[in-house]
Amino acid sequence: MATLKDIAERLGVSITTVSRVLNGKGSISQETKDKVFQVMKELDYHPNEMARSLVSKNSHLIGLIVPYIDHAFFSTLTAAVEAACYKEGYKLFLCTSGGHRDREREQFAALRSNNVAGVLVCSRDLGAVTNGWDIPQVSIERTVDGMPSVACDNYQGGVLAAQELLANGCRAPLLFGNRIVSMYLPAYLRYQGFFETCRKAGVTCGEYYIDAEDLFAKDLCNDLRRAKEQFPETDGVFATSDVLAARIQSASRNMSLGWGDDLPLVGFDGVDISEYCRISTVAQPIREMGELAVKILIDWLNGKEVPESSILPVSFIRRESSEPTQKG
Repeated sequence: MATLKDIAERLGVSITTVSRVLNGKGSISQETKDKVFQVMKELDYHPNEMARSLVSKNSHLIGLIVPYIDHAFFSTLTAAVEAACYKEGYKLFLCTSGGHRDREREQFAALRSNNVAGVLVCSRDLGAVTNGWDIPQVSIERTVDGMPSVACDNYQGGVLAAQELLANGCRAPLLFGNRIVSMYLPAYLRYQGFFETCRKAGVTCGEYYIDAEDLFAKDLCNDLRRAKEQFPETDGVFATSDVLAARIQSASRNMSLGWGDDLPLVGFDGVDISEYCRISTVAQPIREMGELAVKILIDWLNGKEVPESSILPVSFIRRESSEPTQKG
């Protein structure tokens, strides 16, 4: 296995010079840097990351905790975060919690024991999980006082969803979403924007909720049947995620309810499944959110001032599921 000494001897320079090139320190000419990196490649040299972290006090490891990786929002976010980390010379340590507080605590402990430089986290109960931790943290789509956060404009997203259904002539829209467990969740503002917009238009909304854990674990046909029984006048549906919208559309077709076909259906997130299923959606800038979260965390690690809250705009994508011509 090649060492710093091997590289130095090949180039006829000191080990200190090679070390400075690797650590980005000192005044080293670009020509020397290029030669060092070329010899590293020729000798297949790989730096000892743990040793480097002890010297630099920065492991160049970033932790990411998400509740699910099989949800399109979080898989898209994770890909964006990993790419941004790689671009900045950091490696990603990924954890999935299933949304369980105890598991999140265990994962924070594991990340700390692995000497991560900082953590990006999506947690339902972020304050309880991270309280007392001294590792730099940035939350994504969650808000905690005193912690930098990145989110989309969820309230405006709810407004856009309501406006689309109202424009279709809906007078009895139904919000079908995950049960709210904390006001810190983005869905709180998302729902608020939807309800307030409908109320201002003189329209009363129906509400039907499922537990987040049930999104993939159960058939939604029974839930749709109960929702239809509770709100028989439903003439449009706002599903609070694209994955949920797609599942509603599929179950509705199996039951001949027509939600998303005869009745307008709007989703939220802007992930690929909405395009495949031709579902209108409020699109979050998910990749930009991931990239910005990484930038904020690295700026923090480098001693720069960082914003406490960053809100990115949403946009509306209209597709066949809410075209005005559908409404009879």
